[in-house]
Amino acid sequence: MSRTSPFILSATVDFPDDMSHGTYTPDLLDRMMVQLKEIGVTRVYWLYYGDVDKDSYWAGGNEGLDNPIFPYSQQTFTNIGEPLKAAVPFAHAHGLEIYGVLKPYNGGAAATYPEGATESRASTVTRIGGPLMSAIPFVERHPDTRVRRRPVEAPPDLETTAIRKIRLLKRDDSPTRVRGEDIQIWTSESNFKYERKQIDFSVTEAVEPAPREVRDYYGDLVTAKGALVRTLTIEGLDLSDRFIAITTGLKGEGDFVNTAVGMVEAYGLGPEPLPVVVATQGAIWVRPRDFREYGLDFDCGLGTYEVPFDDQNDRRDDSSRWSSMLTGGLIAFARGKNEYLAGTPCEAYPEVRRLWSGWVQRMIDAGVDGIDVRISAHGSLTDESAEYGYNEPIVEEFTRRYGVGPTGSATDLSRLAELRGEHFTSFIRETSESIRGAGGKMQVHVHTEAFRPEPCHGQMMGFPDNIGFDWRSWVEEGLLDGVTFRMSWFEGLEDPPESPPDRSRLVNALAEPYAKESLDTLVDAGVPAYLNRYFQRSVGDEEYLSDLEKVQGDERFGGFDLYEFSVMAHATPDGTALNSYQGRMEMIRAKVEELGLV
Repeated sequence: MSRTSPFILSATVDFPDDMSHGTYTPDLLDRMMVQLKEIGVTRVYWLYYGDVDKDSYWAGGNEGLDNPIFPYSQQTFTNIGEPLKAAVPFAHAHGLEIYGVLKPYNGGAAATYPEGATESRASTVTRIGGPLMSAIPFVERHPDTRVRRRPVEAPPDLETTAIRKIRLLKRDDSPTRVRGEDIQIWTSESNFKYERKQIDFSVTEAVEPAPREVRDYYGDLVTAKGALVRTLTIEGLDLSDRFIAITTGLKGEGDFVNTAVGMVEAYGLGPEPLPVVVATQGAIWVRPRDFREYGLDFDCGLGTYEVPFDDQNDRRDDSSRWSSMLTGGLIAFARGKNEYLAGTPCEAYPEVRRLWSGWVQRMIDAGVDGIDVRISAHGSLTDESAEYGYNEPIVEEFTRRYGVGPTGSATDLSRLAELRGEHFTSFIRETSESIRGAGGKMQVHVHTEAFRPEPCHGQMMGFPDNIGFDWRSWVEEGLLDGVTFRMSWFEGLEDPPESPPDRSRLVNALAEPYAKESLDTLVDAGVPAYLNRYFQRSVGDEEYLSDLEKVQGDERFGGFDLYEFSVMAHATPDGTALNSYQGRMEMIRAKVEELGLV
């Protein structure tokens, strides 16, 4: 085949990230477009976050005027107003296309501040452990429209059930350095400034059959059900505390390793373990978590990573390295399960569809050249994604269709995904009709990491589970003018942090069967695919630019998207200049000149 239209070099702007570095003014937005054009960009993808006015029904995740993570947002919003609306005329003035990227499931960040911390008023929407770090006003007003968990079988007095026994499970039966006298129990009533319990308890070490199969973040088998594993059983307890952490005073690297969700069981008086959520010192944001002076982030989505609970627990890693997300040193739990996904609205509610359609209309009114619907967002992170999708209107519709409510069986989960997918497909149809009716183009993200038949846990990070995104039917119906082709797992974690790239290497990612099949489908349908690729996350800058060259030479692709602008240039705090970051703008310019793209 041969490419039927010019190769498009694009760049994505996720503007909250840009506001973390400096203040923006109208002049600086203009300068951004000038610089993008100078490096050969002809299309800009701008992530849309809704109205800035918090009182608007369509207010969105512009990260709030008071969020300390984005210190320059308040002055920027004062200077320019709603960012996408402000950016469109500057893009057009310099001959650039600009698409609005809509993340319909972006209702907030699935991360919490500890209940007892000074940030505890960040949101009225809470999870086990504390309030969300951010939630859009719609979610604050309508928290029950978020994607709901399947009901949990638990004692009626779960929250007050005393913990009598804790069992720790290693991934195998290899010896451990941990002895009973090494174990410490720390607790808190508000997930803040844990204190050590000075209590007597007994610890029994044993080798036993594993009660269940354990797989890690990447879907790899950690422990087969029935395989022999080493256990430490802590008895003689009577713990009423809400948040409980088990650690040691040992120094150096630990050896008692398992995934966080596979490592701990908590018991009351009964023979079955209680439902709990877990945490380590790792987290997606505000990391690593110091349990002595701060608090932990429960059910944050990293519970399938393997960590040693007996790592030295007082070492600090303030380097912001990716590995700090996965800090061990303790295993903590709290009773119960989160009833809802943190910030993910359910597609079946009329109120949610009104929100989404209003966002679409606002982008159209801003004058965008196209709309790109991106399903991934930060509100769906959880350790147990497959348990969610059981909202009342979905369950009622399921029951009418099949005569009985949904269970967790494979058949019911497939039916549930199909039913929910029908709702989302109707939204795609409406959006396509709206933007095309306004003379624009319709595009979606095809996420080959999550759309495959059986994704592993890491591939579902950032996606609602138990819903079928039937993108092939969108292609067959002629709803799409292009797709953003995205193969990356959550935030560049295709490979373990600080390990050599393997899964993330472009040649390997493109050779993956589902990715190859998906790309072939788009080629056969004549729908252009634009490869979205993370800058600086997994591969070095030179390899990244080499990937650009490979994609330009691969006629299956219609373009390459530089992701994202905030790692290429930074505004100064006072908003007077926009400077290349680590020389990347110059590097890109040189490469595109070499390739004849500018």
